[in-house]
Formats: sequence, structure tokens, C-alpha cells
Amino acid sequence: MIIEYLQAEPSPWDGLTVVARAGYYMATLVAAGTVLFLVSMRERLDAAELQSTLGVLRAAVIIGIAFSLLALVLRAVVLSAEGLAGALRFDLYPTILASRIGDAFWLRGAGVLLLLAACARAAWGLPVAAIGAFMVVASYVTMGHTTLYRPRQELVALVLVHLLAVSFWAGSLLPLARIARRADTGSAAVVIEAWSAVALRAVAVLAAAGLLAAWYLVGRFDLLVSSWYGWGLLAKVGLVSAMFALAVHHKMALLPALAAGVPGAGARLARSIHIEFVIALLVFYAAAEMVSVHPIDYGHRIPAK
Repeated sequence: MIIEYLQAEPSPWDGLTVVARAGYYMATLVAAGTVLFLVSMRERLDAAELQSTLGVLRAAVIIGIAFSLLALVLRAVVLSAEGLAGALRFDLYPTILASRIGDAFWLRGAGVLLLLAACARAAWGLPVAAIGAFMVVASYVTMGHTTLYRPRQELVALVLVHLLAVSFWAGSLLPLARIARRADTGSAAVVIEAWSAVALRAVAVLAAAGLLAAWYLVGRFDLLVSSWYGWGLLAKVGLVSAMFALAVHHKMALLPALAAGVPGAGARLARSIHIEFVIALLVFYAAAEMVSVHPIDYGHRIPAK
């Protein structure tokens, strides 16, 4: 919406589409990341923490589905050019659902529903939910820049890896904030430290994959600062850097205080993790803004058929 209103003739409906896109980015990727968190950390959670984490998962799934449906309706409104009445142009929906937007919608929707398998007590629940997490992430490479620019295979692989790492990081934050408030601060510190060991590798992968994908899409630094896509990317990098700075602060200052049983350390760490989560949501919003515009083509756009 921000970039849309910086254009010469902004469209409010296109702007609202960006908001809806951001909504399902946030919700579905947080939901996928929550499942990835459970895959790696479920055995370390107590009963209350597990139920709280599953509650976050259910809420994120519901919000993700709602925003995905809203985005479809707004797409019909934009295509019809009839304003809000376009939402009732039911003849447009089969065309939308047969497009790349529809491909992403169906894959994302199926994946989101599979995420709920994590709530099952059976042994198959988490493996099925993990498949759903991969499907959710994969839905984001069935449309957008990975379908428009070369080298497509490399971009798809890099964006998949990048989004898996991003979703794991973001989806872990609310459960970690709950763990930080354990009465037994020593055990809380042990669990968070164990997560940090995994997250450190994920962040390294996230950064490497993101930088390579950005290089493939932008190509040169002067092109980075010559397009709205480039400025959106810079904003996203700044937000991710802020998340990383907070994570370092947690590890170097707040987590040792928690392990030492310093009074109030758990509450301070939980508040700081919540701030990190808000920044993560802004990262997803920046990504939604970036998808609404394109990098400058330096000869790597895939020709239209």
C-alpha cells in the first residue's frame, strides 16, 4: 500500500490487495514456522507451553485462510474495474483460480490445512504437518518474481530455503516468549539456548539465500537504488538486521540473566521477544510491498509466451 500511494495514480484497491497479501504472508508463514518449531522442540515443552503453541498455530491458520480469501475477492475487484461490485463478478473467479494466483492459493490452502495435523496426538501428526509447512512455503514460488525472472531454478531454490528459515525464526518467537516466563528460569534458559543453536544455522542460511536471490533479481547496486523494489528490499534488510540485533542482545545479555535466575529476567526477555515478533511481521509486510513492484530488468526477464 505504501509503494502504491507513492505512484502517480494510486489505486486504493491495489493498495488493499497489498495489505491482504501481507496478512496471509504473516499468518501462513508464522503458522508454518510454528510447525517447524514443534518439529525441533516439541519434546522440550511442558503441557501448558504445548497447548499455547498449538493455540498460536490454530489462530494463524484461521487468519491465513481469511486473508487468502480476501485477497481473491480483491483480485476480482481489481480485474473487474467496477469497484466493490466486482466482488460479485463470479464469472471472474474460475479464471483467477486457474491462473498462477490460483495455483498458489490451492497449494497454500492445502498446506495450511495440513499444518493442523500438528494438533493430533498420533505419531503421524507432526510429519504430516511438516509436509504442510513445506507446501505453504512452496506456494510462494508458484507466482511472483520467481516465475518472471531468470535464472528461475536457482531463484526458486533460494527463495524456498530463505522462506523456510524465515518462517522457522518468526514462528518460534511467540512460543519462546512463553517459555521465557517459566517459573524454573534455569530450564527455560536451557530450552532457549537449545533453540538458539538451531536458529543460528537457520539465520546463516536465511542470510546467504536471501542475498543470493537479491543478487539474481537486482544484479547491480545502482539498480537497487533505482527502483521501488530495491528500496523495499533495503527496508526489508534493515528490519531483518534489527531482528538479528535483538537476537544477539538476547543471547549475550538477557539469556545469561535468565540462566542466573536474575529477578524479572524472564519477563524482560519475553517482552523483547515480542518486539522481535512485531519486527518480523513488518518484514513480511515489506515482502508484500516488494511483490507489488518489480526489479529493473537487465535482460533476465522470462519472455511472455
